[in-house]
Amino acid sequence: MNKLNFLLSAAVATALATTATMACAQERHDGVIVTGERIRASETEVGSRLGLSIRETPAVVDVVTQEDFQIRGVRTALEAMNAAPGLTSGNLPGSIGAASMRGFHRAINYLYDGVRMANSDVGVRNWDAWSFERIEVIKGPASVTSGEGALAGAINFVPRRPHTERLASQVFASYGSHDTMRVAGDINVPLGERAAVRSNASLSRSGGWVDDTDSESRAGRIALLLEPTDTLSILLSVDRFEDELSTAYYGTPLVSAEIARKPSSLVSGRAGLVLDKSMRRLNFNVTDGDMGSETTWLRARLDYRLSDRWRIVSDSSWYRSDRHWLDADEYRFNPATGLIDRGATIITHDHDYWSQRIHAAFDGMLAGRRNRLVAGFEIGETDFFTLRRFGNAGAVDPFAPVRGRFLADTPANFATRQNVTAEVKAVAVFAENALNLTPKLLLVGGVRLDTFELDRRVLDVNTDIGSSYGQDYDPVTWRVGAVYSVRPDKQLFAQFTSAALPVSSLLFMNATNASFDVSTGESFEVGAKMSFLDSRLELTASLFDIRQDDIVTRDPNNPAVTIQGGRQSSKGGELALKWKATDELTVELGGTLLTAQFDKLIEAGGADRSGNRPLNVPEQLIDLVVSYAPRTWPVTFTGIVRHNGAFYTSNANDIRVDAFTVVDAAIAWRSPVGTITVRGRNLTDELYADWSGYAPGLVFLGEPRSVEVSFARSF
Repeated sequence: MNKLNFLLSAAVATALATTATMACAQERHDGVIVTGERIRASETEVGSRLGLSIRETPAVVDVVTQEDFQIRGVRTALEAMNAAPGLTSGNLPGSIGAASMRGFHRAINYLYDGVRMANSDVGVRNWDAWSFERIEVIKGPASVTSGEGALAGAINFVPRRPHTERLASQVFASYGSHDTMRVAGDINVPLGERAAVRSNASLSRSGGWVDDTDSESRAGRIALLLEPTDTLSILLSVDRFEDELSTAYYGTPLVSAEIARKPSSLVSGRAGLVLDKSMRRLNFNVTDGDMGSETTWLRARLDYRLSDRWRIVSDSSWYRSDRHWLDADEYRFNPATGLIDRGATIITHDHDYWSQRIHAAFDGMLAGRRNRLVAGFEIGETDFFTLRRFGNAGAVDPFAPVRGRFLADTPANFATRQNVTAEVKAVAVFAENALNLTPKLLLVGGVRLDTFELDRRVLDVNTDIGSSYGQDYDPVTWRVGAVYSVRPDKQLFAQFTSAALPVSSLLFMNATNASFDVSTGESFEVGAKMSFLDSRLELTASLFDIRQDDIVTRDPNNPAVTIQGGRQSSKGGELALKWKATDELTVELGGTLLTAQFDKLIEAGGADRSGNRPLNVPEQLIDLVVSYAPRTWPVTFTGIVRHNGAFYTSNANDIRVDAFTVVDAAIAWRSPVGTITVRGRNLTDELYADWSGYAPGLVFLGEPRSVEVSFARSF
């Protein structure tokens, strides 16, 4: 890479300059901003590598723990993300990492134990939530800590980690509606005082609530912690994920009101389409559809403490995943025939990725003030091959689909037949700093230079014609923020941040988009993080304004020409509180209100979308969790209410999907042998859709009312 020497030299120079500056540092200052929180105040890599607590981070950072998962009945990665305030995601089989946050659709970075990959949403699967100790979510631009792509925020999936404290184990099993079953286990074994090994595994399967949508997933992890000295810690881990879905659910098509048998009011708009209740459980995929993946992830983390002020951390990662799709999808109602037209798709992914990140961290004194600094570099490389076939699977009756079998891979059946190779080489240097200007005022800043090269080759198998193209990118992102501690348990914060992201999915970018520079975004945010009533009430509130420039649009003078120059924005507020009203009653509430729109966007044909809302962006999200555990009974009652505002299925805003409210409840009995829980989901049997995709007239319906019984025990 032509900038490799410069970047590595810059990283070394930064570290040397910092060492020289701190050489005469005094003893470490003990004054820090104080917080009454526990896990929610712990250090999070998604927020910073400076070792800041959540209260010291000038941004909203939410942590949803494994304990929260079990209280709320969270089963999968998507449900875990939806449990975080202000975040919504949908079960989109072709793009499982699709999510919306702060008014932006799919502008989120995903990390696994603090490490991300190029085009990170490609690697997200609907993992079993048992695998994770917690998820960490930072809201707003987060490119300084996670690289390009994080305009709306970043999500870090933190796996269960070994510890030397004690021998501990857990088991879990559940069975419920739709022949849904989960079994899982976890064990941590100390190997003396300086080593430990931890392993967990899970197996889940379901018959699905849509016809013929059986699925199964398996996950396993083993991690070894070594602490040979007081100054050196080594963590080695292997993760394995597998899933298999036969004839996956690819959504429910909307139909015209004229032919609907049981029309609902779920969707509306000038397109004139409705959701028919009688189609709720119908599957439009071919009978021999197949979708699945196999993923292995190896990681090594070394943490070496040079002194009481300096430490060096190395993160090495190697990732391998094979994914495949063989399905009928992209269903569209054809008003001329009254049938559902279906696409046919064959896609495979051979995905390899490696990365190496090294950073030095300082925590000491600068001019009599506590100062924390991180400086480092990161290198990585992605090799990606995808076989892509797109054709026509044939039309079917909306109410009695004869699904048929998949077509042979021939030019007659697939007009588009491509073999695509993409390579991404990336190098970054970054630095962050946190200075206690006074014992109450903390200033936080950071900067990151990402350079990455895209090299993409496309072979048209039908014509045997190939093309090659690519681009070099070098965006600089930054953040500046401050946290003021009014009192030890009450902080005010403000930040100004930037982010950079490719104009479209990096690994699938066409030649036109590859010629554009990255899109950029900026955000301003103010907020408060406070505790009241002896820390029984914890509150976080914020106001934000985000703008993204240089999105892809059309030339207003010639709509056939694609250019950069569009703009998108959102502004709004968030509130999250946890109130331990009594020793028996706990209430958690999260709410988001926002306004999101395209300030400037022209689409194909010259259609002006300025002023419209982006697809899959609800402007209201409310989550309420109430838990009651009476002292006199060995039971816990839990109620969960989730409200999701209305959203649109396309940038045209001609199909509006109604808001919905889903109610869950559970009763957990702490018996002598373990905790037995009876849980009901969607108790009102709400007919709702939580996502759209592939085609504007297609929505993904949520699960009907269901019940589940589970058993959990810790040893």
